Amino acid sequence: MQWYKFNRLSGVLFILLALTLSLFADVSRSKVNKGIEAFQQEQWEEALNHFREALKADPENPLLHFNIGDAYYKMGKYEEALQAYQKAILTRDVTLQENAYYNLGNTYYQLQKYKEAVEAYKKALDLQPDDEAAKHNLELVRAKLKEMSQKQPQENPPPQKKIEPSEFAKQLKAEAERRIGLHQYQDAYYLMLQGLNLDSTVAAYQGFINRLKDVVEIEESS
Repeated sequence: MQWYKFNRLSGVLFILLALTLSLFADVSRSKVNKGIEAFQQEQWEEALNHFREALKADPENPLLHFNIGDAYYKMGKYEEALQAYQKAILTRDVTLQENAYYNLGNTYYQLQKYKEAVEAYKKALDLQPDDEAAKHNLELVRAKLKEMSQKQPQENPPPQKKIEPSEFAKQLKAEAERRIGLHQYQDAYYLMLQGLNLDSTVAAYQGFINRLKDVVEIEESS
């Protein structure tokens, strides 16, 4: 089952943007036109620069934020695209808002934020229940989350069986603690290491041995 990677980029949304050009001053209108042309020629960075320049005249324009998000998405800058789409969904235009949620879903997917992608696709479908691409991607991401949850227990190593120390191991640790009391840390450490070679249950005190090792290394470096 293939994920629909495409975002809602050109076509109807660029037409909508073109229709709003009359709302801009001449300089901004020129920037928007240049941004559209650059985008259609797959010159993503140039398109982004033009859209950002146009945004200076209308910082809250959701359609400009949408297309800025598209440019960032095409450049692989998904965190920046995410921020732009989050501003685009504030529009009152239902068509634009639905497409922005769809693009948010794709962006979250690229960032491997699958739960957030699910929520974005669901919101897109709330606005447009017949959106087949959103339905497809929603089911795909849900299946991926299910697969990940099933794999998780297998990836975790099984808990290690607790080691029960023998009488020898207990006596060895007691002797090591006696030597620690006399500040003979190195002797205590090597005693425990020798004990490991003689009795595998001495490993029950591995944490104790590791702490001793740290003390010995500090002593030797001072």
